[in-house]
Amino acid sequence: MSAAPIDNVLAQLHKVRQRQLGQWSACCPAHDDKGPSLSVRETAEGAVLLHCFAGCSVADILSALGMEMSGLFPPRQLSGREPKRTPRLLTAGQAVELLDRETQLLAVVAANMLRGVEINQNDLDRIAKAAGRINWLRSQSTGGTYA
Repeated sequence: MSAAPIDNVLAQLHKVRQRQLGQWSACCPAHDDKGPSLSVRETAEGAVLLHCFAGCSVADILSALGMEMSGLFPPRQLSGREPKRTPRLLTAGQAVELLDRETQLLAVVAANMLRGVEINQNDLDRIAKAAGRINWLRSQSTGGTYA
């Protein structure tokens, strides 16, 4: 079992002094700190909060410690009842843009057909692709079911 995030952080700091329960001060590793200017706190959930009163960013502090941001948080305990997340492939703006482009294509094809322009196999393939994209966008916006 790995150590708690607070233990990992405190083990790498110098002149660590506990101020109160769940709160420490230490020398900031991101700058030449003569006296403790780094505040370290542990939240009730086990996350670590860092604040350098000299102005160093958390990213600079973590870099000096050789840690990643994820090292400040305990591993998530999953119950198995969490909803399954499906990644979104497009933002809402991208989806609207795609829908606009595909409907414009279909409008041009319809206008050409009204003028008597003959449609070839490549045109039919592209129409089918547009219809598929529109149907896919529709299914994504309704959670996979059609209303």
